[in-house]
Amino acid sequence: MTDNPSRRRGRKDEGQLSVWGPEPEATPTVPATPKRAPRSRRQFAHINPAMADWARMTANITVEAAAKRLGIKVETLLSWETGTGKPSIPQLRRLAKLYHRPMAAFYLPARPRNFTVAKDFRRLPDQAPIAYSTALLFAFRVADYRRDVVLELEPETPPVDFVGSATDGERGEDLAARARELLGVSLEDQHAWKDHYAALNGWKNALEELGVLVFHFSGVDPREVRGFSLSERVLPVIALNGGDAPNGRIFTLIHEVGHLLLGEGGSCDLAELSHPSGPAVPAEVFCNAFAGAVLVPGDALVADRVVARAAAASTWTDEDLDRLATRFRVSREVLLRRLLALGRTSLDFYRQWRANLPTERKQKAIGRPGVAVMTVRDVGKPFARLVIDAYRSNMLTGGDVSELLGIRLRHLPAVEARLAGVDMFTGGER
Repeated sequence: MTDNPSRRRGRKDEGQLSVWGPEPEATPTVPATPKRAPRSRRQFAHINPAMADWARMTANITVEAAAKRLGIKVETLLSWETGTGKPSIPQLRRLAKLYHRPMAAFYLPARPRNFTVAKDFRRLPDQAPIAYSTALLFAFRVADYRRDVVLELEPETPPVDFVGSATDGERGEDLAARARELLGVSLEDQHAWKDHYAALNGWKNALEELGVLVFHFSGVDPREVRGFSLSERVLPVIALNGGDAPNGRIFTLIHEVGHLLLGEGGSCDLAELSHPSGPAVPAEVFCNAFAGAVLVPGDALVADRVVARAAAASTWTDEDLDRLATRFRVSREVLLRRLLALGRTSLDFYRQWRANLPTERKQKAIGRPGVAVMTVRDVGKPFARLVIDAYRSNMLTGGDVSELLGIRLRHLPAVEARLAGVDMFTGGER
């Protein structure tokens, strides 16, 4: 019989499966299982080991703490710092974030200039140095970096003449009067500010008009530092602790103006206010008195009808202090210290009042600030405008803008709107 293919049945040969007979129409074609692609080799970052060690040391983080934060062994981190091992690209990214350094810094051939503020006014000269926290070190670097950016974008920036202009013969009250004249803030302006946020913006606007860069930093306990300043004649800087209350930031802002006038920038915690019974740095005492005199001019305070009737040993109710403090947009403690300096209360009353220091009333909640609000607050209006103008002029890329302002590009229109018109959040000018 002739072998008819149509009558064949299945026959299994070694290594092969043949199908005899007509193939059923409904049988689907089963695709072959694709071969798994070979795994890509892990890419390592060929960093300079000395830079890994430098970045950790300047961030004030121990090897043990850094390894724990990174989720690696101490031996692994040490191998990166000695050159016997290398991090992967994702590991380097986490390392850069932890130390607050750009990834490019780990490839530098040598350690760059390590920035620190000129002086630490948090301690007396004979006291041991106080270690800076990692967050504060980062705040110092960011302020210095932003100043360098402005100098690069505007190399012909003129100097600020009032920096270092205080003379030995100028008393606090005289220097305060000159400072108010320089700032161009009248008593009418001050009394018209809607609230303490508007007052803070008003004083900041005045300083920025004079060429001072005003920044905010975060993540630092105000008990460590309430602010710092860089007393450069070209683009001096004042940085405020965003974790402090608005009243506290207003006082710190003007306190740092005192340091700029003296030509001695530094880091301050205003300890003479926080701990009035202990020793204080003379420069801090001077700048505290200066700030009080600027914010609450003596002649204006004495002219108040209630204050004019007060004797040297007068006591004050919280209601009176609150009314006067609200008028000048300062804290009640600053107001009472001014009354003490002007002989309108006694030292005993001040000490008794401070021992039972009333809590400052919180501002009425306005709503959670958005990205644009916090961005303009942190980098300051001149810096934000300069970066955006450079971006619109194709001098900076979108990535540059995101890095410098700390935002995604989709938030840029809101930041631009924030820089123009009336500030609906504070009631003052943006």
